[in-house]
Amino acid sequence: MDNLNIDLYLVPYDFTTTTEQAFKFALNLAHKGGGRIMLAHIVKKGDQVSVYEKKLSGIISKLSAEDQAIVEAKVIEGNVFSDINKIANTVGASVIVMGTHGSSGLKKIFGSDALKVVSNSNVPFILTQEGQEVHEINDIVMPFSFARESVQVTQVAASLAKKYDATIHLVGYRDKDEWLLRDMRTNQAIVRKHLNEHGIKYNIANLPNKEGYEKELMAYARIVDADLIAAAYFSQGIRGVFHSFIEAMIANDDKIPIITINAPEVMAVTSGFSFLTT
Repeated sequence: MDNLNIDLYLVPYDFTTTTEQAFKFALNLAHKGGGRIMLAHIVKKGDQVSVYEKKLSGIISKLSAEDQAIVEAKVIEGNVFSDINKIANTVGASVIVMGTHGSSGLKKIFGSDALKVVSNSNVPFILTQEGQEVHEINDIVMPFSFARESVQVTQVAASLAKKYDATIHLVGYRDKDEWLLRDMRTNQAIVRKHLNEHGIKYNIANLPNKEGYEKELMAYARIVDADLIAAAYFSQGIRGVFHSFIEAMIANDDKIPIITINAPEVMAVTSGFSFLTT
């Protein structure tokens, strides 16, 4: 891109309704907050590239002039699970907007499959579901735990909140283990400091954890009419329990999109793109 301060939303696209939904979501982000979109299609054989370049050109030609001005396309030979991150880094993508529960090219990507892609990436992902409505981003629910990796999504969530003047809801819970509760409160203080320094609106909710954190979290998300869930992905050691939690968030029945990052990768990489800076 000519201007690296302009966010670039990379959308893996396989011509299904699921990826069309992700494309619509990205369009809404790009128009509301500024940015461009790249539709990326991955083929198994190189001789298929020109065929799908024409198909993507046809998709773009049917868009409004306003949309056409910010959308481009790229077709490469490769594998969606291993090459999305390569494309994202090559083109300088700020975030990858990917539809889940797809078919054909995306091989019916569900929660666990989506995490295979996320775990190979140092670029943030927004994961959408088929059939979800496209909303303004006014309320972002951010769950976190005692693990320090769980707050690594803070900078990304804060950038979105500032761009769209949204409120972040920090959602923890009362752990019976005093040491874990102490660590969770420390993480909360770290996040609050970052949000205060950057003028981000936020609320704090400490769930009682009587009916299970996941269930109570989604109930809270419904109460505040959440437009997005921001949660880091990590799977090391005892923290692997968060793996199944993220899977559940990706496929949540309320069809709330989730923005996530591969926390260990992001902790080791710094980004100059505006999406990751406030």
